[in-house]
Amino acid sequence: MKMRNLTTAALLTGGAVLASQSALGQTYAGPPSQANDLLFGFQNQAGGGTEDYVINLGQASSIVGQSSVVNLSGDFSMTDFNGVLNGSSSMYGGVIGAADVGTTAPNTADVYLTESRSGGAGVPSVAGSSQPAGLTRNTDNTTYTSLGTLFAPAASTGGLDTGKTWESLVDPADGTGTFYSNTGVDPDSLVSPSSVLYEDLWYTTSSTLTGIKPFTYLGYFTLDLTGANPKLTFTSINVPASLSSPAIKSVSKIGSTVTVVSGNALSSHTYQLQYTTSLKPASWINVGSSVVASGTMVTNTDSTATAGDRFYRVQAQ
Repeated sequence: MKMRNLTTAALLTGGAVLASQSALGQTYAGPPSQANDLLFGFQNQAGGGTEDYVINLGQASSIVGQSSVVNLSGDFSMTDFNGVLNGSSSMYGGVIGAADVGTTAPNTADVYLTESRSGGAGVPSVAGSSQPAGLTRNTDNTTYTSLGTLFAPAASTGGLDTGKTWESLVDPADGTGTFYSNTGVDPDSLVSPSSVLYEDLWYTTSSTLTGIKPFTYLGYFTLDLTGANPKLTFTSINVPASLSSPAIKSVSKIGSTVTVVSGNALSSHTYQLQYTTSLKPASWINVGSSVVASGTMVTNTDSTATAGDRFYRVQAQ
C-alpha cells in the first residue's frame, strides 16, 4: 500500500527515525424505532461461543456526513467482545443496516454494509475496498424483510444475543434468507485482539425503483484494540484528508524509551506510533498504546527500544 504524507527525521543514536501518516459499518432492518440504525455485530462460529455481540451505533444520519471523526468508543465493551471471542485467536465483525422507506412495508429499503478497507490510507474520501454489486428493488426489499428478527439493543448500547441471530441471519454464505445470500456480500471481517480493523461503509438508496441500485461509499470505521482502552470511530468522506496527517515535531531517546511528539493533531483523533527496522521493504508494527489527542499536539512513546535501529511513524486513526 502506498503510504501518504510521510515526514522523516534523522536517525537517532541507538535507533530512531520517524515518519508520519494518517490512517468501519453494518446495516440492519428491525423494529420501526431502530430503522436506519447501524448495527455492529460480532460472531464466533469456530470458537464454540454461545452468544453474539451486537452494538447499536444509532441512526446512520448521525454518523455519516460529518466533517470530523465521530468517536463511538463509548458504545463498545471489551468485556462483551472477549466473551464472544471465547479464547479464540480471532472472530468476525461488521456493520449492517436497513430501513423500509416505503408507505407499505416492505416497499423500498435503504441498505448499508461494510467491507474490509485495505487501501486509501489517510484519504477519507477514497474507498479502500472494491465497490460491492448493486441491488435491485426486489433484493433490497427481501434483505430488509429477512432481518426483521435480528437482535438489536437500544441506540448507543450493546448487548449479548444468546439466540445468535447475527450468525444465523447475517453471516452464513449458504442458505436463503440471510443478509449474505440476499446481497451477495459478507459484511463481516476478521478481527482479533490487539489488532486494528478498518471497514468501509457502503450504502444503496431506495430512490431507483427499476434496474440495479449502485452502492455509494460513505466513509470507514476503525476498531482499534491495540491499546489499553479500545477505540471505535467513524471517518466520513467529508473529513479533510489533511486532518489525518500528523506532523512529526521531535523525537528523543532516553534509555530504552523513545518519545515522539507530533503536531497538526485533531481532538478526538487517535494516534498510534509504529516502527520498522528497515525501509526496504518497510514492515510497520504498532508499538505502545494509541493516544487520543486533546489538542493540536500529541505524544507517543516506545519503551521497548533496547537495541538496533528503528524507523518511526505516527498514524492517525
